[in-house]
Amino acid sequence: MTKPRAVRITDVAREAGVSTATVSRVLNGSSTVDPALAERVRIAARASRYVANSNGRALRRQRSDVWAAIVSDVQNPFFTSLVTAVEHVAVRSGYSVMLCNTDEQLDRERAYLDTAVAQRMAGVVVSVTSEEASDLTPLIYAHIPTVVVDRRVHDFSGDTILLDNVEAGRLATEHLLSLGHRDIMCLAGPSGVSTTEDRVRGVREALAAAGLAIDPDRMVRTDLKADDAEAAVRAILAEANHPDAIFAMNGPLSAGAYRGVQASGLRMPDEISLVGVDDDRWTRMVTPALTLVAQPVDEMGRRAAERLVARAEGEDIEPIHLLLPPRLLVRGTTTVRRPVHA
Repeated sequence: MTKPRAVRITDVAREAGVSTATVSRVLNGSSTVDPALAERVRIAARASRYVANSNGRALRRQRSDVWAAIVSDVQNPFFTSLVTAVEHVAVRSGYSVMLCNTDEQLDRERAYLDTAVAQRMAGVVVSVTSEEASDLTPLIYAHIPTVVVDRRVHDFSGDTILLDNVEAGRLATEHLLSLGHRDIMCLAGPSGVSTTEDRVRGVREALAAAGLAIDPDRMVRTDLKADDAEAAVRAILAEANHPDAIFAMNGPLSAGAYRGVQASGLRMPDEISLVGVDDDRWTRMVTPALTLVAQPVDEMGRRAAERLVARAEGEDIEPIHLLLPPRLLVRGTTTVRRPVHA
């Protein structure tokens, strides 16, 4: 059976009664073509089921119409929401988004960065694996517009859009202190991740302002997965002298901590308070609903995408370094500490 011939740009031009140059300008988003004529070309392209050769266009323009969204954990709902916000802007602006999950592994991150360069990506939004070890120089040398989100990179001076994570740690701790809690367990991720270290710094600052310090035994570090967080909380709460409050410093840790408290048999908030991070859907569906620090994740993704669009349009703009504010959402897992009677 003979394979049907692919529709070519000359076929679209013949159908629309215009030149191939006009078809090319319309399909590449040029605003110089008369609107009525441009619509005629688009109708002809749809009718003939024309599909542009993106590889050829990328070679001619030295840039594709694809962005890479490189994130550290695609199973974390924070990153799902972030990429969704990026994609909304991308689609409106004529771009597609390739999702890349590094799973907190530097070698996978390096491979995706190399792919972005090799494929002449139009832009990259990246949440790095490590503040110190991640290296974005391949993107810089290739002149690929890049926006760093969520986590800092030590030597990157381009566009960065982050949460004020010090304030996030401070908000959570001040809330617990205001309720009378003094024995607070901090459930943190591994060192080397800027979000974790900044939130720990916020905790320390809030405690210091109250004349307190972090008890090393209450600073528990685990990986950024819910299962390990649950195991850590269950172990701590099984001890006779357990904390009366927990601050879990990201979304998966919050889910694990919630499950760990449930497994311990302690009642929230009467016997223990819990503050998490990230306003995921589950946090409002459980009983009691989770008190948490919310990130403006949609704004973070939208602003990152808008920077890529602006740079693609050739705007001569200085890099931005945004710190977006967190919000404390007080719900059902925190309450005034009740004194323990002998």
